[in-house]
Amino acid sequence: MKGNNGNGNTPKRDEWETPQELFNVLNKQYNFTFDCCASFGNKKCNRYTSSFEVMGRYLDKDICWMNPPFSLAWKMFKHFFNVVEYGVAIYRCDNLETKIYQDIIFKNADWIFIPRRRICYEGMKGNGSRFPSALIGVGVNPPKNIDGVVLKI
Repeated sequence: MKGNNGNGNTPKRDEWETPQELFNVLNKQYNFTFDCCASFGNKKCNRYTSSFEVMGRYLDKDICWMNPPFSLAWKMFKHFFNVVEYGVAIYRCDNLETKIYQDIIFKNADWIFIPRRRICYEGMKGNGSRFPSALIGVGVNPPKNIDGVVLKI
């Protein structure tokens, strides 16, 4: 059987930003202190980096947020789970049979939360995402104030 390699993760999708409204709801629960995959223009926390090599140098019990660029998602998630003790990430969940889910996310996450509605990312054209998204957590409890389903790993 042939697996899905996640080839939809192209640089054209790298600039999709976390909606501020969603981040605010999550931040109220988690009090994020570090944004793992941000630039100055789209950072959600005062402390941030756009470089996964640098990510681990700054973490000291931080509660991290990560919305990885699609083209670097494999590397970002692999590094995220190696260096982050407490955090939440967001990622597409239309293909759970992909290597990133099978080899990295399912093996390392504490839970996956699938919101009831599709997330409208900022910085993209159109009326919303063509695919569903998931929140992925490590070391923290699942979200409380968002309608959806929790999958405990």
